[in-house]
Amino acid sequence: MISWMDGVRRFIVVLAPESNGKKSLYRLLVIGKKSLPEIRESEARSSEWYWAKVGGIFDDPTELTKELLSKEFREGDMARPVGEGKYAIVDHNNHTELAFVLELPKELGEAQKELGIEKEASYIITVINPKVPKREEYLPTTEDAPKYPESVLNDFSNDENFVSLSRNLKFIDYQNAQIILIGAREGKDTLTQELGITVENESGNDHSADIFTRLKIRKDQVPIKPLIQGKLE
Repeated sequence: MISWMDGVRRFIVVLAPESNGKKSLYRLLVIGKKSLPEIRESEARSSEWYWAKVGGIFDDPTELTKELLSKEFREGDMARPVGEGKYAIVDHNNHTELAFVLELPKELGEAQKELGIEKEASYIITVINPKVPKREEYLPTTEDAPKYPESVLNDFSNDENFVSLSRNLKFIDYQNAQIILIGAREGKDTLTQELGITVENESGNDHSADIFTRLKIRKDQVPIKPLIQGKLE
């Protein structure tokens, strides 16, 4: 029997800036295992370190929309949104975490459970050092090298495999940057108590969803049941 996940070719996360009038970057992340890492109470095994890469950097949301609706993303079955919310990148002890609160759908459905998307969660996010030879257990050896300028490369040493974003957030501002995600914690209260942050959950609906208002994607261009109702489609 073919499952819904068998038809998922690529799992993408878009980190969009707040619409506060300031010029900021939209980051398109491609998650290698087509789901988010499991949140475990015990320390994650190396097999639960999920590889990802920066698949695109955009300062204009219309350019991001063109990319999402390009032939590469439309080939075969249509791409579809499965979640929307607020995120924050925060330093914690000696590492950095990517935390989020899901706003849509209102309740987790089958689509989110299949992809490992929690209602509120955080993930340790670290960058693979481009100066150290690639290790097959961490990333595909066929991937193109990150397009870092010399000024950013200087922030990497020659003797560490992974580098925290606390050193330089610009590490994820360049095409092909290689990332490792590790499940850290879940639950809104836990995010507040352990990370000291509150990611406010606004009351969203299908009319106010950013994918339609900011990215100018029409509802007839993509299947929306996974986003609005959490249903597999």
